[in-house]
Amino acid sequence: MRLWHRHMGHLNLQTIESMRNQQLVHGLEIMAPRKFDHLCSRCANGKSHRLPIPDSSMSRYSKMELLVMDLTGPMSVPTWDGYLYALVIVEVSCRYSVGHLLKKKEDTGTIVHNVIAMLKRQSGLKARCIRSDNGFEFVNSTMDQFCQHNGIIHETTVPYLPQQNGLAE
Repeated sequence: MRLWHRHMGHLNLQTIESMRNQQLVHGLEIMAPRKFDHLCSRCANGKSHRLPIPDSSMSRYSKMELLVMDLTGPMSVPTWDGYLYALVIVEVSCRYSVGHLLKKKEDTGTIVHNVIAMLKRQSGLKARCIRSDNGFEFVNSTMDQFCQHNGIIHETTVPYLPQQNGLAE
């Protein structure tokens, strides 16, 4: 089913099943379609759009003053490629958000570093402050070194209180 999904331009599973039932495709045999009822990571990434950071906003924060981030997972059903976690980073002044799928929590630091570098290139400004929950993926020596090296203040919220990190939630 994965192969047919990819070869048919990432059609949804119901459409592929419908094509098989109408005999529009020769050689397509589906033994257990529910077994393949997973999210394709390429489809998920394709549905997310990255637009440039807007020039103006109505926020009390200036551009790149505050980035909030949160990691969710593990998901009950992994993607076909094995992704279990989703990382969301939001630039607060204009609500520009970036999402990434991760296979393991340990990849969070690398992705955060890459996203902050991308935002710096797009906006021409350095990040001043990041806010995250107290998860070990954000509060560790790697993240501390990254923040110190780049002059970024790292704020953490109270554990299990999503209202403080509401924008990223």
